[in-house]
Amino acid sequence: MDVLHTAINVSDIDETAAFYEDLLGLHRTREFEVDGVRNYCVGGGGTAEIQFREVAEPGDPAGIDHLSIATDDVDATVASAIEEWNSSVEMGPESVEDGVRLAFITDPEGYTVELIENSES
Repeated sequence: MDVLHTAINVSDIDETAAFYEDLLGLHRTREFEVDGVRNYCVGGGGTAEIQFREVAEPGDPAGIDHLSIATDDVDATVASAIEEWNSSVEMGPESVEDGVRLAFITDPEGYTVELIENSES
């Protein structure tokens, strides 16, 4: 397993990106939109990223949206999470584009954890 990214809700994605790039020296790794939510990722040269998600409305909760972890077998990990940790499944497991399988579960504190398995790697 490996840490892939942490997704953080922010109110101003451009200002946030500038802070992490201009001040801290990180660089843009990718940018995309999902369900009308703009996402912007930065990294420092390793495999892990910070994913910023621009909240739609002022006053929406800022802070951690989810943590993303790579796993060799999403289905087995989800089954163990439910059985051994009483985790809730928020989505999946399901297959998406390019041979990627994913699921969203909760950790013991209620944080959302995205599990990603890439069968192409």
